[in-house]
Amino acid sequence: MAKNLVIVESPAKAKTIEKYMGKDFKVLASMGHVRDLPKSDFGIEVNGGVQISYVPIARAQAKKAVSAIKSAMKDAETVWLAPDPDREGEAIAWHVAELIKLPKEKSRRVTFNEITKRAVTEAFENPRDIDMNLVDAQQARRAVDRIVGYRLSPLLWRTVGPNLSAGRVQSAALLLVVQREREIRAFVAQEFWDVTANLATKDGGQFDASYPVGEKNKFELPDEGGAAALVERVRPGPWTVAQVRRNERRRKPPAPFKTSTLQQIASSKLSYPTWKTMQMAQRLYEAGHITYMRTDSINLSNDALGEIGRVIEGEYGKEFHEVRKFTTKSKGAQEAHEAIRPSSVARLPSDLAGVVDPDQLKLYEMIWQRTVASQMAEAVYDATSVDIESNGVMFRATGQTLKFEGYLKVYLARGDDEPEELDRMLPELAEGDVLDLRELTPEQHFTQPPPRFTEATIVKEMEAVGIGRPSTYAPTVRTLIDREYVTSESRRLFPTPRGEVVTEQLEAHFPEVVDLNFTARMEEELDEIAIGQKQLAPVVRDFFLSFTAHLEEQKDKMTRPERPTDLTCPDCGRPVVKKFGKHGLWFLSCSGWPECKWSKQLDAEGNPLPDPVGTGEKCPECGNELVAKSGRFGPFVGCSNYPGCKYIKKDPPKETGETCPECGNALVEKRGRFGPFTGCSNYPECKYIKKKPKKTPAKKTTKKKTTKKKTTAPKKG
Repeated sequence: MAKNLVIVESPAKAKTIEKYMGKDFKVLASMGHVRDLPKSDFGIEVNGGVQISYVPIARAQAKKAVSAIKSAMKDAETVWLAPDPDREGEAIAWHVAELIKLPKEKSRRVTFNEITKRAVTEAFENPRDIDMNLVDAQQARRAVDRIVGYRLSPLLWRTVGPNLSAGRVQSAALLLVVQREREIRAFVAQEFWDVTANLATKDGGQFDASYPVGEKNKFELPDEGGAAALVERVRPGPWTVAQVRRNERRRKPPAPFKTSTLQQIASSKLSYPTWKTMQMAQRLYEAGHITYMRTDSINLSNDALGEIGRVIEGEYGKEFHEVRKFTTKSKGAQEAHEAIRPSSVARLPSDLAGVVDPDQLKLYEMIWQRTVASQMAEAVYDATSVDIESNGVMFRATGQTLKFEGYLKVYLARGDDEPEELDRMLPELAEGDVLDLRELTPEQHFTQPPPRFTEATIVKEMEAVGIGRPSTYAPTVRTLIDREYVTSESRRLFPTPRGEVVTEQLEAHFPEVVDLNFTARMEEELDEIAIGQKQLAPVVRDFFLSFTAHLEEQKDKMTRPERPTDLTCPDCGRPVVKKFGKHGLWFLSCSGWPECKWSKQLDAEGNPLPDPVGTGEKCPECGNELVAKSGRFGPFVGCSNYPGCKYIKKDPPKETGETCPECGNALVEKRGRFGPFTGCSNYPECKYIKKKPKKTPAKKTTKKKTTKKKTTAPKKG
């Protein structure tokens, strides 16, 4: 048996590491987390101190993995705990050690930012103990989130709807989306006009100049009348070049990727949702192609800088290389010590074609380009600005030409809500030149509301206000979508009625949960625990006591949302109110409920649904008319006396022409919770279900082995 047992989180990571280890090493995967807080119990006890209870994860994969680890540990002299180099990885290492009862003298903790032979070898040469400060920071995060979710979610179930959840980070992120929607609804568009003059030089060169000049002056022409008057004033000319300004502009390359910027650019450039970006990056990391992908750092190691420089000089020339060091500006930056970069920049994107799947290759290429660009020279432009005067009115034309590509030879990406840059060429112009007017075009515009967030820009905003950390951005966004608090349409995030109601309830009764400053301060406290400046117990205890006291004070005040309307009930004449239904939509209801049961469903936009249409049929249960309705599962026919009678007409099952082999009745097509199937029409007396024929597996084809041509790294310059 192997003398050394190495434990990582995933089989892919285990496979990569195993390539670098000798025969004395066995590498096993824990299959992620092995312990968690209990599902059916709070799991946190606060008396004098804080006691957090954990139970083994019941998932079959996890059980099997732990069993294999326990078995292999018996014969191993040393157990190397090698989960990821962040708080979550440190916590996994500690949970594994605790669960398998690993003696401290037998265990070693190793971390590496990239899964390469050099990095793995160095890590095993410099082991350490488990860092309990990092573990406690992760435990504190889990405990605080548990306190909010476990205690607050039941109130949402009672007042808003079933299966809802509140969370310290997710509720603050949801507030950002809801606040942006409120801004858009409250926005009042303002009209403004501009005038574009198409001008020509004596030798026929054409270009456009505009009035008014500058963003600050855009309301100079507030209406069509003002624009028309200006056109009449300037049309006669002469159009004379008043001033020409030329200057050189330089554009610096962006920093290498960190988690948030990787998610943002992958969204705008590749249209990847945040979860997919992190999934692809995880696979690239575990295969040894990139460094660790959950990081706040934009730093590059000296070894990486040297290799990047050699590649740039070899591929593009020495004039394109410029060594740059970046420092992280964001407050509380933590996690791994390096930016996201290729493990070896000498491994060109073309070298991975056919090695990784196409989506991973696109992400790798983007990471490679951004990393290389960060160490390249600035792009240099010649910028020209020309003022043209006609009858005392100044128009302006601008343009720029690229003198030296610099880093743009490798990388150019634009953020989701950044305007596209114009690269307009201007003809040769000099002061005093008289131009010919070809066309004058007045154009109406309206100011636009702020854009709705995309997954990329919500991550950017979360980072800017300090809520969440690299490991939580993507899961938070996905939770908002999965819980139907927001929807993603054309990549833009819209709050659902449910999301808005949850936010309103929390703002009214638990403002600290959606307070961005509170959430950011808690993140800072977790950072302080991670570096040993604060202890887990006081942070969790103080939060628990203050939150529990507030919960007790508010729990009876939190009721199902209800809004007044100016309508009256058609049945009894009492006022009609707007109530929020358990299925996530508003509906109109008589304020005299339950004495008067009149109600009317509203759609997602808050408009009344059309009245049910009578079918002329009688309800077999109560004799009232059956009507065609629409519910959350689509159109159906039901009793008009609902909710007094809940009869719903079911379409007769379609016969297949076959007979049941067990009772002789007809077989019919049915639909169950697992989809369509064929079964006996005599159900439930006969429970026969026809089995679907098994698919014949496709014949395997053997491919000829081909010798892959070895790709060498670019030569030194």
